[in-house]
Amino acid sequence: MRSLSILAAVPLLACGPQMRTITPDEVVARGNCPTMMMGAGTEHAMNVTADETWTAAGSPHVVSTLRVEANVTIEACALVVLKPNAVVSVGNGGTGKAGKITAAGTFDGTKLSPVIIKPQTDGQRWGAFFVNETGALDLSYTAVLGGGNRMASSTNAAIEARGTQVKPLQKKLRMKYVVVRDSGSQGITLRGYSAFTDDSEKLFVSGSGAEPEADPRFFTGFPLDIQPGGVGTIPKESTLTGNRRDAIYIRSVTRLDVDEAFPNRGVPYILNGEFLMYDLAGSTLTLTIEAGVTIKVEKNGGGSLGLTLGNKASNAPVRLVAKGTAAAPILLTSAEATPAAGDWKGIAWGNGPGDGNAVESVTIEYAGGTTGSRGFGCGPLSNVGGIIITEWRPNDAFVKSSTFRNLIGAGIVCGWLSDQPGPDLSASNSFSNIAAVPMEGVCNVTKWAPAAGVGSCGMRPVCVN
Repeated sequence: MRSLSILAAVPLLACGPQMRTITPDEVVARGNCPTMMMGAGTEHAMNVTADETWTAAGSPHVVSTLRVEANVTIEACALVVLKPNAVVSVGNGGTGKAGKITAAGTFDGTKLSPVIIKPQTDGQRWGAFFVNETGALDLSYTAVLGGGNRMASSTNAAIEARGTQVKPLQKKLRMKYVVVRDSGSQGITLRGYSAFTDDSEKLFVSGSGAEPEADPRFFTGFPLDIQPGGVGTIPKESTLTGNRRDAIYIRSVTRLDVDEAFPNRGVPYILNGEFLMYDLAGSTLTLTIEAGVTIKVEKNGGGSLGLTLGNKASNAPVRLVAKGTAAAPILLTSAEATPAAGDWKGIAWGNGPGDGNAVESVTIEYAGGTTGSRGFGCGPLSNVGGIIITEWRPNDAFVKSSTFRNLIGAGIVCGWLSDQPGPDLSASNSFSNIAAVPMEGVCNVTKWAPAAGVGSCGMRPVCVN
């Protein structure tokens, strides 16, 4: 009888409520929250210096420009409306008082109870949630609507986070099923090593760039505008389409000294400045580019922008792991509307570890711009091309099944000194439309220089191919 009782209980233990699927539109429409009577609500016009809870019953919460220097919790089903141009500063710079806003929307698998943040008056855009060095923002099942007014001071997005530009990353934005819509400028901006938390997921950004650009030279309308190294923390399962510009804008930093990654989030990346990466302390950093990623580089002058990895003088190597697949290749290309060879400089790789690098199923095109490097290896004296390796030697032929096209100078520059054979980086790769450097020649893959010394290359160029 005992065994029969156990068997009979098994189906009961296995049963349970089935989680339904929700949509961003359902969050914006307030899900299963009760209809709200729009009375006077609760006014918030003074800086917050003690912990507060903004209740659903006290809605709408009418917010003017203010600073949060304590913990503000916004209950599920609460409605927060911001006055025109209002900027909510969270925390302070440096050693100032800390602040945090937690929007505690919920979804239990059947019932959705979101938080809604929107303009007080339709058509009158508010400024931003501006998260300072000592601030944090934790949003769950929340809609952030109609922010990013370019007329508001110190703002260029509906949500902005500023860090210290000193490692480690400051993971101050937590996003769990968050909808950001109709920002006047960018959707979310990260600066100074600010980043998303590791458990962030399901970020939906659309309608960014709803206001005309104040200056056509400075693009807006991107869902995300990020300085490295917060790029690798972009929430998984995000949807970043339906904006004026469906791409992730990457701003330059003086020098990146933490590991970084370009995750595949369904839209391309655009580099608007030099991506310079190495650690003065000499630790080996890793740059990872996921399968299916496209990176476009803006043109500047002689095509001097690109990826600059590692530094020999500082004994600071950078490992590159770019593993595409036949079904999801990686593309590194020009951001120009009409691209041409030399629009960007390619991957200028000044120091790397001998092992652990991978460039597989990657296409590099329209590179060959100015690198400032000259005389390494036995190819053209000007070291320009798709991948330019100088002063360090890889131990294996880590470049595989990749395509180099529409370049200047070389597909790959093997700019190291060695009397050892190989590694031969020409095998299994394809090369096409590589133009010669005027008066200097061209190689698909240049030969490395023998360690015997200067002049041992003979007449240039000397090519592996």
